[in-house]
Amino acid sequence: MANMLTSSPGALNGAQKARPSSLRRLRFFSYLLPCVVLGLALAAAWYFWERERREIEQVLQGEFEARVRETTSLFRERMLAYEQALRATHGLFATSEQVQRGDFQSFVANLRIQNHAGLQGMGFALIVPPNERERHIASVRSQGFPAYTVQPPGENGASTSALYFEPTGSTFLSTLGTDYFSEPSRRPAMEAARDSGGIAISNKVKLPEEDAAQVQAGYRMYLPVYKNGKPQSTVAERRANIAGWIYAAFSMDGLMDNILGERANITVEVYDGAGQGDDQLIDTYSDRVGGESAVKLFYATQQVEVGGYGWTLTARSLPNFTTAIAISKLQLVARLGAAASVMLALLTWFVLRRRMRALSAAESLRTAKEHAEAASRAKSQFLAVASHDLRQPIQALSLFVATLQAMAGREQIPGGEVGHIAKRLQLALNGLGRLLNGLFDLSRLDSGTVEVARRPVEVAGLLADLSNAFAGPAAAKGLGFKVLAPRGLWVDSDPLVLARVLSNLAANAVRYTDQGRILIACRPRGGALEFQFFDTGIGIADEERARIFGEFYQVPNVARDREHGLGLGLAIVSRSVQLLGGQIKVRSTPGKGSVFSVTLPRAPAPEPLASGPADLDDHFIGSVLVVDDDPELRESMQRLLDAWGHPVRVAATLEEAVEAAAAQGDSLSLVLTDYQLGAGVTGIQVVEAVERRLARQVSAVIITGDTSAEPIAEAARHGLRLVYKPVEPRVLAALIKSIQ
Repeated sequence: MANMLTSSPGALNGAQKARPSSLRRLRFFSYLLPCVVLGLALAAAWYFWERERREIEQVLQGEFEARVRETTSLFRERMLAYEQALRATHGLFATSEQVQRGDFQSFVANLRIQNHAGLQGMGFALIVPPNERERHIASVRSQGFPAYTVQPPGENGASTSALYFEPTGSTFLSTLGTDYFSEPSRRPAMEAARDSGGIAISNKVKLPEEDAAQVQAGYRMYLPVYKNGKPQSTVAERRANIAGWIYAAFSMDGLMDNILGERANITVEVYDGAGQGDDQLIDTYSDRVGGESAVKLFYATQQVEVGGYGWTLTARSLPNFTTAIAISKLQLVARLGAAASVMLALLTWFVLRRRMRALSAAESLRTAKEHAEAASRAKSQFLAVASHDLRQPIQALSLFVATLQAMAGREQIPGGEVGHIAKRLQLALNGLGRLLNGLFDLSRLDSGTVEVARRPVEVAGLLADLSNAFAGPAAAKGLGFKVLAPRGLWVDSDPLVLARVLSNLAANAVRYTDQGRILIACRPRGGALEFQFFDTGIGIADEERARIFGEFYQVPNVARDREHGLGLGLAIVSRSVQLLGGQIKVRSTPGKGSVFSVTLPRAPAPEPLASGPADLDDHFIGSVLVVDDDPELRESMQRLLDAWGHPVRVAATLEEAVEAAAAQGDSLSLVLTDYQLGAGVTGIQVVEAVERRLARQVSAVIITGDTSAEPIAEAARHGLRLVYKPVEPRVLAALIKSIQ
């Protein structure tokens, strides 16, 4: 098949695909590079944020260590205050022969121990020898304590008695006379103080007796009191001359009260001894502020020993230890870094997008330029081909006309010879008509003015028409020709447009197949039908296959003649199939043949129509008005219509047409008018003027040689038929006959 061509746009598309697509690469980088810039900028922002955070942590580390030292020093100072109060009370006993209850009470009151945080009271425990037990109990009872006794009663050996405690609380009577020396938690400290002559502190004890309102963990700090004037140089002497113990009762909660001050942004845990187990934890002191911190939390441990007893203080910073200024500074660095990163990424994206738009505009301009150049080349190619194919029949017409003129001088003209010349003239005119009609059809398809009227069409009838039309030409070339027309298949399509498509494909198969056979068939494909055209013709090379549906190009190595036309057939077929909502494909092997297939929607079989009386009066009745500014065309049209028996009037202008229509009156049934008349008047204006003059509608046909979109669209808007010059007489006769 050789009526297959594409213009240079096909080659142009190939060149565009072959050209490296910098625009696609730039579009890819327009998304990639901003992400990379954003990642790098965020990494840089994180680096500066991390450096700032480390600097802040160094400052906070120094502040935390100072706070821990301050807290530990205050802890030790409070313990020393307890010791000083205890030694002051010891002085009272050292300077008095006997300290009475009132003396002890007055002295402790003057110490103002309530000013010492955690110090709950001062007391005195007296050693009561066994031989003085009864006399001692009687003496204390005589002082107003009738229930007094030394506890536990009946114990052998020396015992102690809690004799004084100030300030006196509500539970004093319950603890009066208690033997603390017999308690395991207190005895080691009392013995240590006795043997050393110095301060000793008991293990952790409960202190319910000192303040019943607050039962809590506490300690006793002991200082021994020896008999005045007795030697105390050795441990044996100190044990022999011990008279009792002065003790200070203090609670750990009280000791740690407000030790952190107003800046309660660390937590302090106090452990017994050097361990840090849960069983050794005394309490935790902090403001209990939770949350998360942008900087790390600090930790420190300090050992404190007083009176031979040790404590472990562990300090931890809380999230609120970081100052608001430091937090604000870190947040500012983070926000500025994030904002700068996003701005850099957006700036990169914006620059790349501008570059991409510039390249896109340049690419569009280059493509437009290449298309314009391709169109120019196609136009030049078309003009070269058209000038050849149009000159040929014109030359033949010229020669035949000259022959007729020469024969006119003869006295007798043989009828057979005149008939032969007329036949050859008709063949030349038919060639010109096919060429021009192809161009007109392509123009209408490109302008979008071709309207399709889809309806169910029987496939068997379409294929039967093909068989009737092309079986003879195929047999004349010695080709096998077969059409498989299955019954019961219907296609959803416009019958006229589809018949044109199938005729073009069948004509190509016959025209470009020199030997072998042609097969035309239709097969159902699901919800569609596929029309197939098999031939054993010249075939199509692979490099040509993608280009055959363009216009103005023929497959190479095809002998040129007028029958091959301008290479518009498949361009019209392709556009028509698209208009019908179908698809066209081709498979081919050079030298072996080709297969063209057209796929269209399948339609259900329509309901049979009820038969009625036939309309026998289907011929044209009435007169015709011909309007054209070309006198030769007016005359030739008038003579032809007169020969066919139609009353005819002709006009060259709009005014003449109105006068002629008025003269024809009610007999005027058809207006045949050119589109472009003189003085800018169009045939549509002529039809409107005639209808106004007659005050009724008149059937009209616009005949034009203008293939632009304007007359097509204008005629469609006014509901008028439009045909292109030249119009074959048979077509004109059929058109007039269709006017009822």
